Amino acid sequence: MLISQLKKRSNDFVSQLPQIIEKAVSYNEEIENLNKSQLQESILATGAPISPGYSNMYAEWKSKMYPQSYGSGKVNLFLTGDLYNDMDLVVKYPNYLIITTVPYAPKLARKYSDKIFGIAPKNRQRAQEITSRLIAEQYKQMVL
Repeated sequence: MLISQLKKRSNDFVSQLPQIIEKAVSYNEEIENLNKSQLQESILATGAPISPGYSNMYAEWKSKMYPQSYGSGKVNLFLTGDLYNDMDLVVKYPNYLIITTVPYAPKLARKYSDKIFGIAPKNRQRAQEITSRLIAEQYKQMVL
């Protein structure tokens, strides 16, 4: 390939970067799993603990009826797995959105904050590494 062709392809790539990022990163399970692991650890996207904690009555019921989902006893928003399984990452450049269509998600967001969805500071470096790798793969396909 000639240098002029490489330059044109590279310039075309750069001019389409927002769309390329949206395509490459949307619905990426690795980044979705970062959010799921935070929920399992009872951490909001801000890095703060999810609160309020479970009521004593709910904690007792959950530990007996769904012991596998109870975990450490901290709020993990996991009971049957529907919320975790229905999460999707959608990129609307320059923002990442983690969405779900489970009908009780708005209730959870009101109770625990809409920051239950998102990437906490401790996971942002890993999210950036994943995103960079995905964009680099697109660069190789489209330019080289």
